[in-house]
Formats: sequence, structure tokens, C-alpha cells
Amino acid sequence: MSYSKYNNIVRRISNIKVRQTSKGGSTMRYKDIFLQKEYRKVLVANVISRFGDSIDSIAFTWLVYQVTGSAAWSAAMFAMNQLPGVLVQPFAGALVEGMNKKRVTVAADVIRGIVVAGLAILYFLGKVNPWVMVAFTLIISTVEAFCGPASMALIPRLIAPEYYEHATSLNSSICTVVQLIGLGAAGVVIGKLGIEGAIAIDAVTFFGSAFIRLTLRVKEEKQETKQFSFASYLEVLKGGVQYLKESSIVKNLCMMGVLANAVIVPINSLQSPIINEVMGQGAELMSAFGVALVAGMGAGSFAFPAISKKLSAGKKIVWGGVGIGICMASYSLGNICRGQVVAVYALTIIVSFLLGFFASVISATASVALMKEVTQEYLARVGAIFGAAASAATPAASLLVGALVVPFSTSQILVVSGAVCVILFLGIAAAKVRFE
Repeated sequence: MSYSKYNNIVRRISNIKVRQTSKGGSTMRYKDIFLQKEYRKVLVANVISRFGDSIDSIAFTWLVYQVTGSAAWSAAMFAMNQLPGVLVQPFAGALVEGMNKKRVTVAADVIRGIVVAGLAILYFLGKVNPWVMVAFTLIISTVEAFCGPASMALIPRLIAPEYYEHATSLNSSICTVVQLIGLGAAGVVIGKLGIEGAIAIDAVTFFGSAFIRLTLRVKEEKQETKQFSFASYLEVLKGGVQYLKESSIVKNLCMMGVLANAVIVPINSLQSPIINEVMGQGAELMSAFGVALVAGMGAGSFAFPAISKKLSAGKKIVWGGVGIGICMASYSLGNICRGQVVAVYALTIIVSFLLGFFASVISATASVALMKEVTQEYLARVGAIFGAAASAATPAASLLVGALVVPFSTSQILVVSGAVCVILFLGIAAAKVRFE
């Protein structure tokens, strides 16, 4: 995508006014957030990285199913991707508190770029098998366990609290536009350059993102450079756990994260089987699935500030969860439409768009609530614990889904999972759980 097109997109988004009052009492616009110079660099880095990820997501997902031909392997691979988030992230968050967070994000991008480039080379040489993909997935996810807390802790150092909600929305909206372009181009890229070429593009975008993050001007506290010791590390980790214990709202957010990640597992881990077995289609429909899902996420993030004016955090989470459950069960209707290409595409696109919309609203709600509730001193630690908690149920749920695909059909799993999701989120509403 050319820079001129990117600037036009940004210009259109920036000129849209959001009717929310800042501390000074004036009406805030998206342009006000975009004009924050250092945060703008983060936006550009995210855009570059997201473009590569969008192409790689199609290539790698199809690669897993192509190499293994197994729905169980697809679920297991998704579980492996989440495992480091559970086991490593709580400890990584405590370590990140004593590190230069900008350097952590730069190093993470460089390492991921090298690892992804290595996978592309191995595939080109015909050396990729399921266990190779598991190894590369674990390495990348482990690096991301450090990058996530560092990135979250950087945001309050770049912008003021009154910008959080709209900055989150703007970042998601711009990245969604770029991701849609990447997903749309994925088929052409894979067709022209092959799967290894698509994966190599993702590696290059990681290096580009690292270069831009390297130019960030962030003032980091002096105590963060103190010498590391195991005793001080344990003290930092303990402080984060204690902070979480004392905040009922943060605890509720963590429990919601566990629930939200668990119920979405059937969609994340069974994308290829849904397209192939339920819809009876191939990679073309998977691309449409991805485009519609990301478009829905973009719409949800863009509408988030307006939705926040009308609904509390609790209502956004509950109705978003109910919507996800209904969408999940709706994919099973592909069995009825099977053989009717137009109907199958219409069903997949509509349901995926709505699924992305509801998921985006829940994600943005949790992210903003966490940044508002937790002070800067504890944000990396608590953010890491939150991330680990949100990921904790995913590996177990993925392995469960992998086991269930043997005695049950993919459609049956989708219907039951959707019903359970609706019941659980309605239970949250009945219990009047507070999230703000």
C-alpha cells in the first residue's frame, strides 16, 4: 500500500469528531490523538506490523492444515500459541518493570523477525513438519509474552489518560483498514510468492516496526535501570499480585478475560475445519472469513467511543459475550447452505463481521478499563498477570476442542459452545459483576 493512500485514510479518520469532553472541557477529535507525535510513531509501527501479520495469518493457518490435514492439529497449534502467555507472561511482566520498555519492544520485533524469516527458509527447503511449527510458535509466543506488558506500560508514558479510549479506537481503526488490505492481498501474494514468500513479508514488517519504535522518545524512570536480583524480582512480582488482590474490579476483569478467551477457542482453533468441513469451501472462503472478521473488529473499535457513552462497561461485556455466542452457533448453519456458494459466502461474511464487532467491543472495554484502574507503576506487572489470566483457559480449551472433534462434528461443537457462551455471559449480568 502506498503512503499516499495511507495518508488519505488517516486524514478521513482524523476529521471525524467524537463527542466526548476532555479534561479541558473541549470536544475531542480523532485528530487530537493522532497529532500526539510519539504515539503517532506507535501507530505507524503497528500499521506496518499488522499488514505483515494479516498476510501471514492466512499463510500460516492454511499451512498448518495443509501440512497436517488434521483439525486436531489445528486446535493443538492454537493451544501451543497460547501456552507461553500462561506460563511466561506473569514472570515476564515483573522483569519488564525493571527494563527499558522501548528497548524491550524493539528487541521483541527484531527477534520475531529473525524467527519468522527462519520459518520461511525452512519451508522453502521442504523441512517444515508439525513439530517444527510447534517449536517456532512457542518461540514467537514467548517473545510476545515480554512485548505485551512492555507495550501496555509504554502507552501511559506517551499520552494522557483522557486520550486512552480514543487512542485505542484510532489504533484499532487504522490497523483494521491496513489488515483488510493485507487479507485481501494475501491470496495474490501466496499465489505469486508462495507460502514462504508471504511469511517472509511478515518478517520484513517486524524489522520495519522495530526501526520505527527505536526512534521513540520516552522518558523512563531511573529506578527501572537498577541492578537485577532474584530477591528484587520476587518482590516486584509479589507487589503486582498484591495490587491485583486489593482491586475487585481488576480481579473481575481478569476473570472475564479467562471466560472470553475460553469461549472463543472453537472459532480460533477450528477456522480451517469450519471452512472446509462445515461450509464445504477452500482457502478463498477463509480469506473472506478473515476480511469480514477484521472489518467487524474495525467497526466495533471505531464505534467504541459512541457505545461507551450509552452503555456501562458491564453491559458492553455482557452483550458482547451474548453476541459472540449467537455468532458461534450460527456458523453451524453452513450445513444447511452447503453447496449453495452465494448463501455460504453471505452467511460466513455476515456472521464473521458481527463476531468481530462484538469481540472488538469486549477487548477495547477491558483494555481501557485496565489502563484507567491501574497506576503506571504497576501497569506492566498487572497487565502481564491479566494477560496470563486471559490466556490461562485457552490451551486447556483448545486441547479439549481437539479431543472433541473425534467423537463430535465441528457443527455440533459450535452449537454447544455458542449456547454455553450465551448462558455464561447472561450469568455475569444476573450476578451484577462490576467492571468499572
